[in-house]
Amino acid sequence: MGKCQTEVREIRFVFEPELTQAYFSVQATGDCPIGVQGWHHKTFPASVSASDILARAGDGQESYLLWPLDAPPERG
Repeated sequence: MGKCQTEVREIRFVFEPELTQAYFSVQATGDCPIGVQGWHHKTFPASVSASDILARAGDGQESYLLWPLDAPPERG
């Protein structure tokens, strides 16, 4: 078993009337499994704020590394 380290490089939120979409860009180094590096995405109800999502990720309630890979929409 190797050593895998991750770093969150960027976080983006997309706010819609009924949904909050969270995107975490993760950089993986070392002996990480496939699917760790990239944009991880999850959709939350609008009642869950961005600060709630960040707090859950910070205290381990939400493991963004287990979210599916999906890139955010292009900025424009």
